[in-house]
Amino acid sequence: MLCPLIFKEHILANFLKTLNKTNFVKLSGLSFLTILLLCLSFPPADMGFLAWIALIPWFILIVTEERYVYFNALFIGTVFIFIQLSWLRHVTYIAWILLSLYCAAYFLCFAFCTRFIISRLRLPLVIIAPCVWAALEFIRSFFLSGFPWFFIGHTQYQFLPIIQVSDITGVYGVSFIIIMVNAGIADLILYIAARRDTINSPYLYRFPGRKFAFFGLACILPFVLLAIILSYGFYWLSHYKPKEGPTVCMVQGNIPQDMKFESNEEDEINILKQYTDLSMSVKGTPIDLLVWPETMVPGLLNIDPELTGRKIDVLSQLTPIQLSQELNTNLLLGGIALTLAGDEQIYFNSAYYYNREGKSDGCYDKIHLVPFGEFTPLKNYFPFLTKLVPYKIGLTHGRHRTLFRLDTLQHESFDFGTSICYEDTVPSLIRKFKKDGADFMLNITNDGWFRDSAELDQHLAIMVFRAVENRFCMARAANTGISSFVSPDGAIYAKLSDSKGKYREISGTLIGRIKLVEKYNPFYTTCGDWFSILCVAALGIMLIMSVVKGRIVCQKVTEPK
Repeated sequence: MLCPLIFKEHILANFLKTLNKTNFVKLSGLSFLTILLLCLSFPPADMGFLAWIALIPWFILIVTEERYVYFNALFIGTVFIFIQLSWLRHVTYIAWILLSLYCAAYFLCFAFCTRFIISRLRLPLVIIAPCVWAALEFIRSFFLSGFPWFFIGHTQYQFLPIIQVSDITGVYGVSFIIIMVNAGIADLILYIAARRDTINSPYLYRFPGRKFAFFGLACILPFVLLAIILSYGFYWLSHYKPKEGPTVCMVQGNIPQDMKFESNEEDEINILKQYTDLSMSVKGTPIDLLVWPETMVPGLLNIDPELTGRKIDVLSQLTPIQLSQELNTNLLLGGIALTLAGDEQIYFNSAYYYNREGKSDGCYDKIHLVPFGEFTPLKNYFPFLTKLVPYKIGLTHGRHRTLFRLDTLQHESFDFGTSICYEDTVPSLIRKFKKDGADFMLNITNDGWFRDSAELDQHLAIMVFRAVENRFCMARAANTGISSFVSPDGAIYAKLSDSKGKYREISGTLIGRIKLVEKYNPFYTTCGDWFSILCVAALGIMLIMSVVKGRIVCQKVTEPK
C-alpha cells in the first residue's frame, strides 16, 4: 500500500517542479501535452476518457503564467483545430486555415474571460471555467451561421451513461461537466502548489480562513455533479425499452466527388446506374423505405425534361417509378431541385419523397446551407467571393420544415423528418423537427468531399447527440460513409462495413429497423438551449461584476489621502 502512495507523491512533486521552470519549457511542454490529449480525445482516435484530463495543463498555464498566456491560448487552439480539421484541405486550403484561426479565437476568448474574472473576483477555476466554456460553445454554434464542431462533449459519444443528460441540457451539459472536472483537478494541483510555495503568480487565488472551506467545496462539486449525471444516465438506460419500427434500407454508392463534381452526361448515367443496381440488390427483402444520399440523383426530378432537353433528366424521373414498383417500397432520394421564377433559376438541395406507386409525395429543401460551400454570403457586395464556392451554382435556403408520412407493410403510419448534409449538427433545427411531431429522423449526406478522412467519424459522433437530445432514432444514408442507425439512447446499433471491417469509402446497402420509444418531448426538446443560455448569462454577470470591482479598486487607489 505504501509504494503506490510514494509513487503518486513522486509524480505530483515532479509535476509541481515543472511549474517553476523557465517559461519556454513550461509553455511548450504543457501546451503540446494539451494539444496531444485533445486530439486523442476526439474521433477517430476515440480515446474520449482523455478529455477528462486533457485541459488541466492549459488551465494551470492560464492561472500561473504571467507572459504569453494569450498567445499560448491562440497557439493551442490553432494547432488543435488545424489538425482536427485537416479533412477540409480536400476542398480548400484557404478555408482550412481561416476556419482554424476562427475556432482558435474562442480559445483566446476563454483564456481572457477566465483570467480576467479570476483576477477580479478571486473565484476558483471550477466555478468559472465550465460556464465560460459552455457559453462559448453555444455562441460558436450559431454565430456567423454557426460551426458546431469539436465540442468537448462530443468526445463522450460512446459513453452512454454520461450523454443521457443531453435530453435535459443538450450537448452543452456534457461539455460543462467535462470542463468542471478538468478545472477541479487543476484547482487541487494549484492549491497544493501554492501551499508548498512551488509557484507564485498574481493571478493565483488565495483562500485564507473560511475561504478554504469554499475552495474544498468547489473541488468536490464536480465529482458530486458527475455522480448525479451518471446516476441519471444509468437510470434512463435501465428503463429504456425500445420497440421495433419500420424497416429502412440505406444505399451507399461510394461515388468519388471528382466524378460528381466534374461529371459529363455519361458519368451521370453511370452514377444513376450504380445506385439503381445497388437498390435492386435488395429485391425480395421487405422494406418500408429506401434512401439515397444527398444529391445522388444526377438529374432534375421536378422539371419537365422537355424544358431541359437532357437525357439524364428523363432517366432520373423514370427511376423512382421503376424502383418503387419493383421493390414495393417508399423512396427518399437526394437531388437538386430547380424552380423557375421568370428568367431567374433558383436551385435547392432537396430530398424527394415517393410512395409505393412511384408518385411524388413531397419534397424538403435544405434550410441550413453551408457558407462558401453551397452559397456565398454577401456575394452582391463582394462578387469575387463566388470563386470560393465549390458548387457550379449557388443554392437557395429552404423555408419550411417538411414531415413525410410513411405507411409500412404492417399497416402502420409514422412521420419522419429529413436533414441534409450538416443539418444534423444543428441542435435547434433537429429539435424543431421533433416538436413538429417526427417519430424518427433521417440524414442524407454526401461526405465524399472529404474522402477517407476523420470527418466521417466526427460527423457521426455529432449525430449521436441529436438522437439523445430528442429521444428518437436517427438513421443516415451517406454516399461514402458512414451509413448507420443510432437509437434514442445514443447507441450506434448498425453501421455499414465490408468484410474487412472498413466503413469508409465502400459501397453497399444497410437494412435496419427504426427503434422507437414512447412518443414524448424531452425537456431539451421543449425548452431548448436553456442551459447554455444560463451559462451565457452567468458569464455576462461575472464579467460585469469583474469590471465593477475593478473600477471600485481604481477609485480607492486614486482617492486623495
